[in-house]
Amino acid sequence: MKKKLFLSLLAAVFSLSGCVINIKTQGGNDGGVYRTRDNGDNWSQITMVYRVEDLQKTFSTVDLTTMIMDPTDKKALYIGTQADGMFYTYDGGVGWHQTLTGLGGINAIAVSPKERCIIYTAIQNKIYKSVDCNRHWNYQLIETREDPKDSITSLAIDNFNTSNVYAGTSGNGLFLSQDAGFSWQALKFFDYPIIKILINPKNSKIIYVATGSKGIFKTADGGANWSQILDQKLVEAKQYLLDYRGLILDPTLDDGILYASQYGLLRSTDGGTTWEDIKLLTPAGTATIYSIAINPQNGQEIYYGIKDALYRSVDGGKNWITRNLPSSRAAAFLIVDPVDTSTVYLGVKKVN
Repeated sequence: MKKKLFLSLLAAVFSLSGCVINIKTQGGNDGGVYRTRDNGDNWSQITMVYRVEDLQKTFSTVDLTTMIMDPTDKKALYIGTQADGMFYTYDGGVGWHQTLTGLGGINAIAVSPKERCIIYTAIQNKIYKSVDCNRHWNYQLIETREDPKDSITSLAIDNFNTSNVYAGTSGNGLFLSQDAGFSWQALKFFDYPIIKILINPKNSKIIYVATGSKGIFKTADGGANWSQILDQKLVEAKQYLLDYRGLILDPTLDDGILYASQYGLLRSTDGGTTWEDIKLLTPAGTATIYSIAINPQNGQEIYYGIKDALYRSVDGGKNWITRNLPSSRAAAFLIVDPVDTSTVYLGVKKVN
């Protein structure tokens, strides 16, 4: 209801100018977000910001730092940038709004899986929270380690008890708030900076923490005990396996995960107890994967993006369809629409 009212008010004030493009763009204007309606065969750049009077703006030059979809609303997407704050859309990318400018780079965004319009955003070593669809923000947390260079790198929210919010940091710390961000406690310190936190939406006691080069850790009891799910034998057999590139949950399974590393792609259907090696078109260790996605309705349909191409398999990785990217920038983020699964959103950024 809040979101509908917010959009109605905005419609009376804003008008949309411009159109999306369907050709490959080059140079400075090929950033931001793209959308396909046909599984990646054709793309449109969707970066138009709603305007006030004659002020026209896009974020077509921007590199993304994060991109997520609202768990309760497939039309609502949020993207973070390094220098331009956060952009969000409530109409699937037709038009966007900008917020949180001038505060620093956006490292992570989390949206409540139950309540509407509750958003957490990590900026450097602070967390900001909105309870009214991004109109107002309250400062929540200063990272508790002594080193001021530590930053909050990941956020996650418990699907069953949304007062439980988790934050991971570059200072190796995993923090937990049990009162929706008002106060925090240190849950565990790992041996390497935390890159990502994933909470199983079907069982919130199952949590995954990914590090940059020390592997993936899992708890099945809400954080009391942790184990490394990439065992030494597997690491020795697969070169570059610990060089993290991406980790996502498989929405079609109770406890399935897809892991991307510099080695390639691995999939587990049992929470990391056993792993399946997904064969890629390129030899192991030769392709840098920047993004991965799974069709929420069909676990056999997998996507991964590299610097200049998008790969799609409809048979679990036995065969791959390759498409050029609509941008000269890398495929940094991929999101498959959970209802219309032929619609995929692509966020891009420049890479060295």
